[in-house]
Amino acid sequence: MAENNKVDIGFLEEKNSWQLHPKFFPSKVGGKPAWLDLQNLPNPSQLTCKKCSDPLIFLCQIYAPYEERNDTFHRTIFIFICRNGSCCRTNSSENFVVLRCQLERKNDFYAFEPYDENIEEEFPMDKYPKLCDVCGAKGPSHCSKCKKSYYCSRKHQVLDWQKGHKGTCQQQETIKLPYFTVTEAGKSVLFKEWDLAVDEEDEAEVSDVDVDKEMDKLRKMMEEKRAGTLSNISEDELEQYSGTVPEDKVFNKFNKRIARHPEQVLRYDKGGTPLWITGNTENVIQIPICQFCDGERQFEFQIMPQLLNFINVGIDFNSIDWGILAIYTCKASCNAGPAYKEEYMIKQDLSN
Repeated sequence: MAENNKVDIGFLEEKNSWQLHPKFFPSKVGGKPAWLDLQNLPNPSQLTCKKCSDPLIFLCQIYAPYEERNDTFHRTIFIFICRNGSCCRTNSSENFVVLRCQLERKNDFYAFEPYDENIEEEFPMDKYPKLCDVCGAKGPSHCSKCKKSYYCSRKHQVLDWQKGHKGTCQQQETIKLPYFTVTEAGKSVLFKEWDLAVDEEDEAEVSDVDVDKEMDKLRKMMEEKRAGTLSNISEDELEQYSGTVPEDKVFNKFNKRIARHPEQVLRYDKGGTPLWITGNTENVIQIPICQFCDGERQFEFQIMPQLLNFINVGIDFNSIDWGILAIYTCKASCNAGPAYKEEYMIKQDLSN
């Protein structure tokens, strides 16, 4: 990741699923999580929506090591979200969970030297906890009939039964599926999978025309309920975000900055400040300290609204939505507590 006050930005690229295996320490969006610590996985109760109690679904992960420290040589931040749009409330992150995990370079799971990303080598997963066939979370329960399919929750077990497991449950031979195979049930809940490529943001100037184009795009996203608002918006409200009436200076700054790279879905700026999407920051409260070491947290990165265009969430009134997702993590990146430690998110939307 960039240093010296530079910001790294992330773009989505298509990649073979085997190239997004945990051993390659990927940054990725959608599909199943590429867990870092393969043994001490979060319990399903950690990945349950606070609103509806449904299992959360993997949204994305950012590989962000502190390579100058041995204990954080490998380090990944994971974000999970509830797929139920009704749980998505303006300026509330209660339908999300953010987890941080880190490992020393010499650990129980991966080789000391990097793996060859051009070779699809076998990486046995049998000795690690079973994963949910549907979503890839820890699967403590299994099918009582075949005892070969595992699930994080009753909801995902029922879904898998309805989507195909009923017809294959008691077949004499069960084919061993690759780590990232997505079942028919998984296809109905998981987001489209992408590799997340990260590079340093350049400082190229953009024209007013380019800025206006980006503002028009976000205006259209707002109208489609896909840029941080779940409420009906009047024409007067929309007008304040148009290029002709720039009342929200923060929103204008946001558009001018992203116009340099309109397809960016991530901004990484450890220790910096989020690129807020609007001047309405009433939801930005004092960031809580780390519950594991009592140290302060700092801003690390943000997920941009453009990501909604890539993960096939739809534009229904009750689809999930956000303006920006600002992630704050323990400044010391402490080792206290469980292997997967919960961190803090601010969800900022365009309207109240």
